[in-house]
Amino acid sequence: MSSITQPSDDSTMVVDPDEFEREARAERTRGTRSSNFRAIFLGISALLVFLLGWWLTWKWELVNPLFISNPVDVAKALVTMLGDAQTWGDIWATFYAAVLALAFGSVLGILTGIVFAASPAVRRGLNPYLAVINGIPRPALAPIFILWFGLGAGPKVLVGASLVYFVLLLNTLAGMMGINEDIEMLSDSLGMSRWQRFILVQLPGSLPSIVAGLRLGAVYAVLGVVVSEIVASYTGLGQLLLKYTNQLDIASSFAVVAIMSVMAVALDGAVRLFQMRLERQ
Repeated sequence: MSSITQPSDDSTMVVDPDEFEREARAERTRGTRSSNFRAIFLGISALLVFLLGWWLTWKWELVNPLFISNPVDVAKALVTMLGDAQTWGDIWATFYAAVLALAFGSVLGILTGIVFAASPAVRRGLNPYLAVINGIPRPALAPIFILWFGLGAGPKVLVGASLVYFVLLLNTLAGMMGINEDIEMLSDSLGMSRWQRFILVQLPGSLPSIVAGLRLGAVYAVLGVVVSEIVASYTGLGQLLLKYTNQLDIASSFAVVAIMSVMAVALDGAVRLFQMRLERQ
């Protein structure tokens, strides 16, 4: 009489941890790719809708065509400008000043924010004066800086740095003052010194706020430099924009604005790469 061997009820399936981890990693990768694809698709769709709306506004003359031009003419003007060596000189002049403004304004703003967070007395004493200075319109400072330093890069850097400075000051201060109370109590219970708390708790905890300030500061650096160039400068995209607007060349004016936007996005992208590198460490 034949017998059939039944599988043991207490048999268990062994799961390979490495295989499980590989499958989980692959699933995360697929999810990330899908999310990135949706983001790219939405971004391109929004751009196409914007360009179509712009072209239809020009075509149907919903706004005086003299003042808005159209995407095709702007693209042609942009190609013509990029073929001119003088344009690249203006791009470099603005970019160089914007990078210096971002660097100087960020360093000074972060250092001031750290000092204010460490010393409430200093913060209370100097805050009213900084509030008054921050309230001064930057275009009003540009002529004064030009009188002091001439028409070179100095005034442009100072105007841009003055905008970046306060952004980084406020973001650094907010980041360092916003540390979770439980974490601060834990650092006290561990007997950390003031310096150890700054290095191990406050500085890492404020990095997201500082990086957010840097990204915003990149835009303000370009803005401040361009404003100074419009007021008075030998070179730069601000002067180029002023020239084309005075000539009522709207297509070329929009092309210059597009170059400024790309420059701000490039600086923001550099800050984002820096942020990603910090997050990996």
